Amino acid sequence: MASFTPARALLMLTTGLTCLLMAGGALIGALLGGGLVALGAAVCAGLVGMVGSLVVRRRAMAHFAVAQRQAGQRGYAEGIAHGVLIHVTAYEAAVFPRTGPSGVTPEEREARRTIAYRMAALDEVPQRVRLAAADALALLDKTDREGAEEALARLATTVRLEYARP
Repeated sequence: MASFTPARALLMLTTGLTCLLMAGGALIGALLGGGLVALGAAVCAGLVGMVGSLVVRRRAMAHFAVAQRQAGQRGYAEGIAHGVLIHVTAYEAAVFPRTGPSGVTPEEREARRTIAYRMAALDEVPQRVRLAAADALALLDKTDREGAEEALARLATTVRLEYARP
């Protein structure tokens, strides 16, 4: 069985309604004038139903396409925002390594800083996430541990709230 997508459900619904219209037209035609009138009424009702279903289907498919694009864009932006959080956190791990001051080389720390700044500067990053990331990066550059932890918590909360499902 084919997957049950909204487009397939709409096709099945409009086909069923068109068949019901044809049956209704045939029944009304049979009651009013016999077999020939029933055939004519069924054909007319079927044509009207088919034209109506084509119009409805076209509008619905356009709506489905717009909704799918918006969902894709939202998912992309959400992924970028989470990427910013990950890279800023990786930079924090380079600034305050758990293995001690010699646990991270200056080159690695600079590389993580560069990547974190580049991710935070992407155009797709929402403004609120960008501002929270900028605050966290500024405090990490100053090596303010307590302030950086609070700023990272605010960044994580901002990312979570930005894409919270209603």
